Amino acid sequence: MIPEDVRKSEMLNTEKKMLRLKAEEKKKVAHKKFQAGDFKGAKLDLMDARQLIQEALQKVRALGERGVSERTIQDDIEALWRKILIKE
Repeated sequence: MIPEDVRKSEMLNTEKKMLRLKAEEKKKVAHKKFQAGDFKGAKLDLMDARQLIQEALQKVRALGERGVSERTIQDDIEALWRKILIKE
């Protein structure tokens, strides 16, 4: 029998990974749109990625982790956002 705390921790960890992967994918799509000149589409994808990574960071806090990879993705999202604002 798995203790309830372990089960909850595993569930949060799985959710965190899924959110991180989705955010990473949205970031990649946004970067491709940025390179193609579709700034509006890139911004929409980045807004989605921001939301996903914020949810992942909530899971990180709930697990008591540092969230280094999530913060790296967040930094990448913000950097691309700034590039888009400069180009517009």
